[in-house]
Amino acid sequence: MNEVKQSDIQTVLDGLKSCVLQLEKEKIFSLKNFLDVMEEKFKQAGYREPIKAGDKINISVIHDAGIGDFILQSGAIRELRRIYPAAHITLVCTVPAKIMAEFCPYVDEIIINEQKYDSLKFLTGLKWNLTFAEKLLARRYDLSFAFAHNPITTALMYMSGAKQRISHLFDVGEETFVCHCDLPIRYGMQFAQYLYPMYNYGDHAVDTCFSVLEQGLHAPISNREIEVWLNGMDITFAKNILQPARRPIYALVFGGSRMIKHYPPEKYAKFLEMVASEEPTATFAVLGGGASDANSVKVLKENLDEKFCAEHLIDLVDKTNYRQTAAVLSLCQAYIGNDTGALHAAAAVKLPCLAVFPFPADSPPSSRVDTPRLFRPYRVPNVIVIPAHALEGCARPKNDPYCPFGCRVLDKPHCIAQITPETLFSAFKLLKKNISEENIQTAYVY
Repeated sequence: MNEVKQSDIQTVLDGLKSCVLQLEKEKIFSLKNFLDVMEEKFKQAGYREPIKAGDKINISVIHDAGIGDFILQSGAIRELRRIYPAAHITLVCTVPAKIMAEFCPYVDEIIINEQKYDSLKFLTGLKWNLTFAEKLLARRYDLSFAFAHNPITTALMYMSGAKQRISHLFDVGEETFVCHCDLPIRYGMQFAQYLYPMYNYGDHAVDTCFSVLEQGLHAPISNREIEVWLNGMDITFAKNILQPARRPIYALVFGGSRMIKHYPPEKYAKFLEMVASEEPTATFAVLGGGASDANSVKVLKENLDEKFCAEHLIDLVDKTNYRQTAAVLSLCQAYIGNDTGALHAAAAVKLPCLAVFPFPADSPPSSRVDTPRLFRPYRVPNVIVIPAHALEGCARPKNDPYCPFGCRVLDKPHCIAQITPETLFSAFKLLKKNISEENIQTAYVY
């Protein structure tokens, strides 16, 4: 990459600082004023000079979310490398995604964004971007992609100085919800230079990423699979830890970004007993991490007798990192568990999935947003179990503000807790049928 003068970087930073101070003072964000000021600064510092023949293209991909969302973008990162084989590609990713990105063969550089801001408040994000943007301004990106969740992310893409900036265009009805900040998302997306419709093909989040590349670069996608990137030590770890276990081995996965996604462990316990009654040699590799998952495995064991735990459980909660979890999943016969990043890692290693989602069947989606469809296990046999009805306080008329989980109680299992172990077991039997028939169409059970 060509060396960038510190004076050029400072010119841009001075402009950004003045815009942020103005926003902090007035409490009203004017995108037009922001762009008017900053475009002059970027031109003055040489960030808008056209690419010259023979120049090496410099590309950034800005990821702003967790492990699951990163895995869903993995195919797009691979395809971007295929389309631009000689480009220098920088991946800007979150701390949780770092360990999964470490062995990605498609990027030249990884920059970690610690995201030390309140993701629901645009001003705090803009302040953080001001401190972080200097790292990106030193690269002079020609092209940048944001498979974005938040206007703060597209603002960072703009503040990086990238000449061409590509992201999603959201539909009406998706402008604000709890994953995003207090700036309407459609408004915030305008930091991007080129915006393309978010949904295509099977209306899956993976296809969302591919569609941005196809529309933005006019290049067909060669391979529509997703990936995880493991090393030999990850595989050896998984083989060693599972080697003594009886077969079949099913992964039981706790976790989820919010407690709304956590199916009660005492209900999982009853479900495991049902599976073991039909499959006496079944082993369950219990996966998860963090205090809530440690508590879940404790409750699980308290609801099973000691003999069952000794014969059927391998407790791996807090004993694996993200890559090791993916390696363990690759050696199991099926995924059973919550809607969390490991679900998408399971799909990436072609593991059939039984997933429990909190989105009630009678909760109307907003526009074309439907969480169980967008984030279903990708291209593997899968069954999604959802609650039949929204509990009181969660049901809503069609035009009420959108909640991506359907259920509105985010800090504890709520609507999801209605799902019975018997319903989960019937879904498990359906999954086994679909596996035998090699049927990858999603089935919904409630």
